[in-house]
Formats: sequence, structure tokens, C-alpha cells
Amino acid sequence: MRGLWLKLSLAFAGVVILSLLVTSLLIGLATAGEFQVYVAQGNRRWAEALAPIFANYYLQNGGWEGVESLQSLSDLMMPGMGPMHRRMGMSDMAMWRMMGHRLILADETGRVRLDSEGTLVGTLLPEAVRNAGVPIRVGNRTVGWLLVGDIGSPSDPSAQFLGQVGRAIGWSTFVGIALALGAGTLVFSRLVRPLQALRQASRRIAAGDFHARIPPQEAGELGEVAQAFNRMAEALAQAEQQRRQMLADIAHELRTPLGIMQGHLEALMDGVLPLELEQIAQIHDEVRHLVRLVEDLRLLTLAEAKQLRLDRELVDLKRLIEESVDGIALQAAEKGIHLEVQLPGELPLVLADPIRLRQVLMNLLTNAVRYTPPGGQVTVKAQVHGDVVRISVRDTGVGIAPEDLPHVFDRFYRVEKSRARSDGGSGLGLAIVKHLVEAHGGRVGVESAPGKGAHFFFTLPFR
Repeated sequence: MRGLWLKLSLAFAGVVILSLLVTSLLIGLATAGEFQVYVAQGNRRWAEALAPIFANYYLQNGGWEGVESLQSLSDLMMPGMGPMHRRMGMSDMAMWRMMGHRLILADETGRVRLDSEGTLVGTLLPEAVRNAGVPIRVGNRTVGWLLVGDIGSPSDPSAQFLGQVGRAIGWSTFVGIALALGAGTLVFSRLVRPLQALRQASRRIAAGDFHARIPPQEAGELGEVAQAFNRMAEALAQAEQQRRQMLADIAHELRTPLGIMQGHLEALMDGVLPLELEQIAQIHDEVRHLVRLVEDLRLLTLAEAKQLRLDRELVDLKRLIEESVDGIALQAAEKGIHLEVQLPGELPLVLADPIRLRQVLMNLLTNAVRYTPPGGQVTVKAQVHGDVVRISVRDTGVGIAPEDLPHVFDRFYRVEKSRARSDGGSGLGLAIVKHLVEAHGGRVGVESAPGKGAHFFFTLPFR
């Protein structure tokens, strides 16, 4: 899990640093560009304000000779600033240099006549540079060009401003990266912590410890993952418990008939019992019980694995119910139980496996007769409800306790274990009923109370 934390941290750090650096670069470039445009516009306005003074000088002197001695420049108002008052002993050009600005005057041919820096005097300005300045006009004639701009020195106000902006952006980027990495570390630590708990719990479950759980820590997706894992672990624990219980129940169910068969065979071999047809018939009954138990287990396993094959055809439910009741009638009569059938005039045909449906009905009827005392009654009823047929089997037997109701369809579950075993029940009949009904797209249920009998029902779709 440390590798995951490291990968997430590095990825987050890379994204944050790259994003902030790109953002800082774009902000810096945009700020510098806009500021340069702003300065250029200000310088041009200043040059436009100075142009009439130079034009007047040209008219008075008939040319640019001696223009460097112009004294009125220090009293001009710079846009956004007050007038430049000359300090004692400081020339106009020196004041321009002190303010961090440069003044260049070129004649009509482009030759520099005045430069506050003094380095370009006498040189010829390129046409593109000259045209970027403000023309000085006398009448309809352009007699010169005036340019005002920054000098590009470390004391340049524009350079100082952009330097301060750059430092502010740099510090903001550094602080942003530090804060983002700190917050990311906290977030990733909280993210990895439940994942570590998940890893440890999954390892315990893989080792066979199905009691491993993840303590609930927070809401959101991680909390939902923890809850889902705990539900899965609980389901695995229940499945493991059911598996162990099933193995114990199967061993018990097999041990009883095998023990009886072994005892009879040993008695016959030792001569304790005579080798008669009655003794062989008892052994044969136990063999049939074993065969029935194995077949029930095979059927239940196929149904739970969704691999049970159903030979579906259109089935007349009314006829199937009547034949099933006839099949249990003798057993009910021997106990003095009254069978009652309540069926409508017609029932819709259902697409189902008739052999499996008969098995469902016979299991429910046999279960009802087994738990109904002599003189009781078993009622079979069928009704149409919407797009399903509801078939119910109600008895007047001992009923089922509320704590047993959720488990009546579990494998090997018996409400009265000793009585069910003595009557030949294996505890698989109702589990088989549930899976066969669900394989047909229906649902099964039970309603009961102690001393008031049991009411089993199931539904089958017919549309």
C-alpha cells in the first residue's frame, strides 16, 4: 500500500506543480504584455503632449539646431504624474534619465537630433522604429518624429514593476505548491488508511478467517466500499457456516440408514437374525432412503447452481393439482385427515415442467399431512392474481414458531428435528420447493403461527 500512496503522491505533486507553473507563466506573460501595452499607450500620449512644443521650436528656429537646449521639457505634465520640477544643477535630459524614461527626437530624414541618453545622436533610425513615434507637423509637413519610452535599465520603473509582479507570482506559486502538497498528503493518507484496512481484512478472509471486518470510518464511496466488504464477509461467513452445517447434516443423514443396514447385515452374518424376506425388505427400505436423499441433494445442487434443466410445456394446472391431491389421498386417509380442494372453473395454462411442478406440490402436500394431527384438514387452493397463479396449501397442524419462519426453506432445517427424522424427512423438501419455484420465475412464501397451522403458497407466471 506504500507503493500506491507514493504513486498517488507523485502523480498529484506532478499535476499540481505543472498546473501552477503553467498558470504562473501564463499570468506573467499576460501581465507583462498588458503592462507593456499600457506603458506604450502612456508614452505615446506623453509624446503627443510634447509634440507641439517641438513643433513650436522648429517654427521659431527654422530647424532643429540647438534643440538639446530646450528648457521647457521639465515643466511638462506626464500622464498620471505631476510636473517634473528641475532639481538644482540637473539638466532636463538628466531628469529624464532619473525618471527612467528616454526621449528621442529625429528629423524628417530619420536622423536622431536629440536623445536623453545621448547614445543615438546622429544615427539614422530605422523606418519601422521612426514610424512607431509621434510625427511632428508644421503645417502640412512632417518635420520630425518624437519617441518616448523606457530606457531598459535596472532602475526602469516598468522593469521594477514587472520584477515585483514576477516575484509575487513566484512566491504565490511556491506557497500554492506547498499548500497543495500538504493537503494532498492528508487526503491520500485518509484514502490509503481504509484501503490498508481492506487489504488486511481481505488477507484474513483469504486465510480462512471469515470474521474479519473493516471498521466503519467515514461516509461516501469509501464508506460504501467498507460496508459492501463487510456484507460480503458476512455472506461468506454464513456460507461457510452453512457449508459446515450441510456437511454435518449430510453425514448424519447418511450415517443413520448406513448404521441400520450395517447392524442388520452383521446380525444376519452372525446368525442373530434369520435370513428372511422381512429382514431383506428392511435393508431395501434403507437403501431406497439413501437413494432418495442422494437424488434430493443432486437436484438441490443443480437448482442452486442454476443448472437444473426444465422441460417446459403448456401445463393444465387444475388437472396437475387434482392428480397431486389424489396421490396423497391414501396417506391422508390413513391419518384421518380431510383433504379439501378449492379450484376455480378454469385456470390458465402455464409454461412449465410438469414433473417439477408435481414434485413441488407433492412436497408441500406431504409436509402438510406429516405435521397435521389426525382429524385435521389440508386445503389446496388456486387463484389468479394479475399475471400470476397463486397456489396455496394450508393445514391445521402444529404451526411454526416465528423464529423458525425465516429458515423453513433452508437445507436440512427442521422445525421438529426428531419428529421429522422419525417420519422419514431429510429437511430438503422445502429447500427443493423454493428453488424449483424460482427456476420457473415464481416466488414462494409461508405464513404460520404456533397452534394455528401453516400456510405455504407459491406463484407461477402465465403471461
